[in-house]
Amino acid sequence: MCDGQPLGERNPKWLQDDYVKFIRWAQWRIDQTGQGVLAFITNHGYLDNPTFRGMRQSLMGTFDEIYLIDLHGNSKKKEIDPATGAQDKNVFDIQQGVAIGIFVKLPADARRKKKPAVVRHAHLHGSQRAKKYEWLDAHQVENTRWATLKPKSPSYYFYPRDTELEEEYDGGWKASEMMPFTGIGANSHRDSFAIAFTAQEAKRHLLDLADPLLPADRFLEKYRLTESSDWTVASAREYDLAKVSPTRCLYRPFDERLMLYGRFAFDRPREELNHHFLSENLGLITTRQTKEEFSVFSTRLPIGQHKIATPYDGSYVSPLYLYPNGKLPEDDLFVREEPEEPARRPNLSAAFIMDLCTRLEVKFVPEGLGHPKKHEVGPELIFHYAYAVFHSPAYRQRYAEFLRTDFPRLPLTGDYALFRELAGLGGQLVDLHARGHGEGQGPGFPIKGDNVIEEARYEPPQPDGSDRHGGRVWINDRQHFEPVPPDAWSHPIGGYQPAERWLKDRIGRALGYDDLTAYARIIHALGETRRLMAGIDTTITARGGWPGAFAASAGR
Repeated sequence: MCDGQPLGERNPKWLQDDYVKFIRWAQWRIDQTGQGVLAFITNHGYLDNPTFRGMRQSLMGTFDEIYLIDLHGNSKKKEIDPATGAQDKNVFDIQQGVAIGIFVKLPADARRKKKPAVVRHAHLHGSQRAKKYEWLDAHQVENTRWATLKPKSPSYYFYPRDTELEEEYDGGWKASEMMPFTGIGANSHRDSFAIAFTAQEAKRHLLDLADPLLPADRFLEKYRLTESSDWTVASAREYDLAKVSPTRCLYRPFDERLMLYGRFAFDRPREELNHHFLSENLGLITTRQTKEEFSVFSTRLPIGQHKIATPYDGSYVSPLYLYPNGKLPEDDLFVREEPEEPARRPNLSAAFIMDLCTRLEVKFVPEGLGHPKKHEVGPELIFHYAYAVFHSPAYRQRYAEFLRTDFPRLPLTGDYALFRELAGLGGQLVDLHARGHGEGQGPGFPIKGDNVIEEARYEPPQPDGSDRHGGRVWINDRQHFEPVPPDAWSHPIGGYQPAERWLKDRIGRALGYDDLTAYARIIHALGETRRLMAGIDTTITARGGWPGAFAASAGR
């Protein structure tokens, strides 16, 4: 519970961690006693993970004073020591970052009138474990430099945040409230079998699984798999595999593959989410919590769990349209004149649409782009606007600390001309990212050969332009793509560098015509993405900049 309401978490597994149970038991025991001190060194995830917001609020209600020292050292998050830029070392020889928590419940006669706890926080970074030990040995509560926090609804973060910017940022619409049907992508835990590059490979995977003459242990060895309580070869073979057809999916940014969609291959296929992408659709992929720089991507295909974030963080997807069996509480907003069930409905909350229409003085239509010249906006125009704002470099820099810890928030503008301009730029980005525009553009592949990828090596152009190739990507010692601008090669999307990762995932494979075309399109799209992102900032600056162009969204 948080603020008296259920958490509503689709995947609250972190609340089942043993350390959370130990803290809860100790909290209960101190509550029974009426006073006491709880001091633990634990996983530091509860300090800022949004799933723990109810736990944080509960701890503030029980205790009078809370002292938190984040010891960092999370190698999974690739934490660094800000002073040296080197890897932040854990005080233990483990990957998970840790924190010291001291929770004090005072005796009744020493207690203030009941108020939430005073929460104090300190960071301890360090690239040398011994230095952290020295600091801890020399410090206690009295001589530690604490920052006093003011955790507030709805998240109650136990982490320092810029409160002035936070209020401004919170005036926007959280992506998961704007598009209420939002979920984490599918997870197979066995991609070597569940995912294939070609239809022929996918068919071979299915034939191997269905082959009664292939013993389970040899099948597991061939695909480097292990059985679990959720999945066994025997249980997978109970499915009617003859009716299975490979489904095209987005495996990573710009990397489309085939997946064997179903519980015979996936532990969590997320049918309730992915079935909306089996028909024409668009989806917004984002993160809820990430160690990487914030990023979003769009898709027209089903996705898996780690699409714009590396395996530590999950990727969430919000379909723009919901097909039958997709329910929204605001169905009345989309009632049509026809009595029959509509083919699909927009995944946009009634409150969000009413807010947007009021600010822009427009009419909402439930399908397509709408008629912008007539001040009628549709779901796709809104999607394009949001996609542009989320790609603004200034937005990402200004709100970086908030974008790391929860879904992004969308500020709305009351300037219809700005809305249309941004929607136009966002639409171009969606065309590049989800709709595959740009075929026939991008670098060439000038040298004939076997096209086998042996490496993914970038050769930047000379600063003086003397080499005239504009940048090359070598796939072996004979063949390369050119020109590949440095910005396109290095452009990141979440935790991935698509221009490099796409090739590395295919080392040992020969590129066919479709592959060569796809890679050229990727390079073109990455270069255009950088150009359009700069254009988005220019457009916002011309209309008042941050936060002026969106001032009307504050205080929602």
